[in-house]
Amino acid sequence: MKVFLVFLGAILLATGFAQTASDKKDSPANAKEVRWQGHIVRVNKGASSLSIRGGLKNMESTERQVFYDSSTEWTKQGKAADQSEFKEGSFVIALGQVDDKGVFHATRVDLRTAR
Repeated sequence: MKVFLVFLGAILLATGFAQTASDKKDSPANAKEVRWQGHIVRVNKGASSLSIRGGLKNMESTERQVFYDSSTEWTKQGKAADQSEFKEGSFVIALGQVDDKGVFHATRVDLRTAR
C-alpha cells in the first residue's frame, strides 16, 4: 500500500511540474521578441497598423502588417520620438510579439535614418 501511495504521489508531482513548465513556456512574458525592419509602405491610423516592406534581414522585400496600440513605444535612433514622424517611406525597425494567429503586435517602433 505504501509503495502504491509513493508511486501515485510521484505521478501527481511529475504531472504538476510538467503543467507548470508548459504554462511558463506559453505565458506572454516568455514570448520571444520578434524583429521586422523595412520601409513603411502604408500607415493605417484607423486600424492602428503599419505596412512595412522588408524582412528580418537587409535586402528582403516581404510586406508585413505591424499593429500598434497605446503601449507601443515610438523611438528615433533609440530616443523618444513622436508618432507623427513615422511616415510612408521611412525606414523603421519594429520589435514585438507574434500571436498564435500570426499577427505582429509592436511593443516598439524605431525610426532610422536612410542609409
